[in-house]
Amino acid sequence: MMFLALTSCVADPISYTMKGMPGLLPKFVVYATSSWLFAANMLAVSYWVRFLSFYLNGSIPRRSKIMLDVVVFIGLALLIINLFTPIVFHIDSNNLYSRTNLYVFYLVVDYMLVINSLVTYFKSKANGGILKFFPIWVFIVPIFIGGVVQSLYYGISVIPTSIAVSIAGVLASLQNEMIYHDQLTGLFNRSYLLYLLERNVKTPKLNITGIMIDLNAFKHINDKFGHAVGDDALVVSARILQSAVGNGGCVMRYAGDEFVVLLNTQDDVAVESCVTRIREFFDKFNKNGSKPYELFVSIGCHKLNMKTESVDTFINVIDARMYEDKKAFYASHAGLDRRLR
Repeated sequence: MMFLALTSCVADPISYTMKGMPGLLPKFVVYATSSWLFAANMLAVSYWVRFLSFYLNGSIPRRSKIMLDVVVFIGLALLIINLFTPIVFHIDSNNLYSRTNLYVFYLVVDYMLVINSLVTYFKSKANGGILKFFPIWVFIVPIFIGGVVQSLYYGISVIPTSIAVSIAGVLASLQNEMIYHDQLTGLFNRSYLLYLLERNVKTPKLNITGIMIDLNAFKHINDKFGHAVGDDALVVSARILQSAVGNGGCVMRYAGDEFVVLLNTQDDVAVESCVTRIREFFDKFNKNGSKPYELFVSIGCHKLNMKTESVDTFINVIDARMYEDKKAFYASHAGLDRRLR
């Protein structure tokens, strides 16, 4: 997206300068830069849709990916055809530029992709409550204004600049957000957990259940295979938890080999289903045998009630319940209990 915005901002003034200049070279330059501007705007917005889906959900659905690929393919194919038959834009004998009927195709595609990103955003927000956030308007507003201005006032080209402004805003927001991320696993960190809980204290509108997860015998992995493999185990555990929880909540690395999940529900069936899914996903990993180690977890759950308990109490309860589960694990796996060594 940054590359497309940069090259578009360079191509736009070159195209404007060459329009109306006589000769074959100016004609070639106007065709090339105008084609690039159409393609770059469409590609930038399509990459925005992909980025947002990956950022909020961890992946892009196969159906959406196929749709994006088809739309981009059609758009690029029309621009190639336009080099021989003016169906998108026309360059006359004086090298002056004018739009043709299929110009509307790119306008519709750009706006439809922006709308699609809005749907993705609000879907994720609905599934994740305050546990998913992204300054989507930082990207949408400049592009929307630029698109409207360029559509209404023929000859003015501001979309490349609008995209550049949008990307700058997104990068600034992502940079600020880095304080809430764990560098090793890529998960949100303890600071973000406390931020969410304190926010819920002020506006207790969400039904949240906390799940504390601790890796059993993690020291055994470090001692046997080294800390590099131990770090790999933490990264793998983070991915397993993200897959198991999905959009139902937010996974955070609390400390060391401890993770906390905030589920956006207090429904007993949904909570139990999530806990079961977590255990099944770790069991599946162990049966797969793709790593030299196995991963075992202890889990503790508790429904958040800010009317009767503080943030510290909430953390202490899920921690205590996790340790109850850990005692049960070591009762049947005494050989892994470092406390007995």
